[in-house]
Amino acid sequence: MTDPVIPAGFTQHDWLELLGFTWKIENEGYEYASEHYAPSFDTPALQAIVADDDPRPLRGLYRQYYKALQAWQEAVGWQEVDRLRTAHLRQEKERREAHLLWAVHPGGNWDYAAHSDAFETREDAEKWIAGQDELVQKYGWKPWAGRLLHRTEPGADWTEVQG
Repeated sequence: MTDPVIPAGFTQHDWLELLGFTWKIENEGYEYASEHYAPSFDTPALQAIVADDDPRPLRGLYRQYYKALQAWQEAVGWQEVDRLRTAHLRQEKERREAHLLWAVHPGGNWDYAAHSDAFETREDAEKWIAGQDELVQKYGWKPWAGRLLHRTEPGADWTEVQG
């Protein structure tokens, strides 16, 4: 058997975006998925399809590649698809938040990403933490045991803020 091939015109990023969009359609329906979870493609031709006010091109793309996505998932294997999709989501999160210098990590063995939420300022991060503390008081939840994180420039590694 040959390795599964992503169709011409798609980067791996674009293919995984279409895959995620397909999953959202299956769970939420096309209209809701297209309004709230439209793919964030890298390729200009695919970006143009998403940006088009006419919903038919995006729906057509979904229909055109639906069977290819299913076959690709079967060929790759569900564990590998899950690993690729998780890595893709982490990468997307970092892309969206690369410019932010403050973040929080929920603590424990949570490893979805280097942080759970990122913020422009330390004050914003501390307000978020205070909100978590209020929820602990209100609902009797386990106290928030996360960490405040900082980086000195956009895209740099996170370091834990002590005290």
